[in-house]
Amino acid sequence: MSLVDIETLLGLLGGDTELLDALVEHGIIAKECDVFGPDDVETVLVSQTLVRELDINWAGVDVILRMRRQLLVTRLKLAEVAEQKES
Repeated sequence: MSLVDIETLLGLLGGDTELLDALVEHGIIAKECDVFGPDDVETVLVSQTLVRELDINWAGVDVILRMRRQLLVTRLKLAEVAEQKES
């Protein structure tokens, strides 16, 4: 996925401007951003699932997103270590 603009992001959210405003308010996306990369889009969509479908509050969303990022970083580091070991 390439960069998307705010209108496209809003379309991915099903036109949910209330959720988009909440994402900005809670610091999940930056208000001044005009374009979003694949990681940002994925974060927004995960946040939408957590809030709308799983009824997680914003503090919980923040914790889950931070833990998710840490898990991804750890996986990358483990992959690097495994690659070095194979060399």
